[in-house]
Amino acid sequence: MKKVPLLGCVFLVACSVALGACSTNTTPTASSNVSQSKLNYNIVADKKFEKTEQREIRVTTKETNFEGITQEIQSKFADQKLDSLHLYIHAPSDKDSFGVLKAHSYIAYTQKGAVQVGLTKKESYKIEEQTDDNADTTVDKKDDQTSKEWQDSFKEIALSQAGTYVELTEKNGTLSTDRIEEYSKVVLQQANKIVDNSLKKQLTGLSDLIKGDKLEEVKSLLEKLK
Repeated sequence: MKKVPLLGCVFLVACSVALGACSTNTTPTASSNVSQSKLNYNIVADKKFEKTEQREIRVTTKETNFEGITQEIQSKFADQKLDSLHLYIHAPSDKDSFGVLKAHSYIAYTQKGAVQVGLTKKESYKIEEQTDDNADTTVDKKDDQTSKEWQDSFKEIALSQAGTYVELTEKNGTLSTDRIEEYSKVVLQQANKIVDNSLKKQLTGLSDLIKGDKLEEVKSLLEKLK
């Protein structure tokens, strides 16, 4: 298992507007890794995207074992025949509808799902943990985020989020402001990790278009970036 810092938050590691950088943990599913201690959290939102095998789960918790929660949710929904799942982990708060976002986990059950959330393997996940100081925290410095593998992964996460925004908007009409801001936030987080200035600028622009709910312009730029 490897942990590397990412921005405050792949084929799903994300999100309230004020959040910053994050750390990332990508590992294949292994039942032996699941936490044996009881984790306390409440599922406050559970939505399956129409006409897709994708799901969005939100939980609130005071726990800091985001990996344990991710593994439990991954296992809990393993029999739902999903391709991928986005898990948003929130800390309780009176100021935000779901609480303060602490982590965004991208879970892939199938190879198709891995592509959807910017991962490389099925039955794997990536966790993007939000930090309070908007700074990257290096957990494992052996992983070079400037490498082609990581840069491609960041781009894939951004395009996946933009694609989900397009898909859901076309199917369901205008999304809620919170949902739009979350998609925009994730794209911006990935853009800030890109070292190529031209691509960084394009992804930042994509984030702005999503935030402005400019569907056709998002579709046009998304097509150019693929």
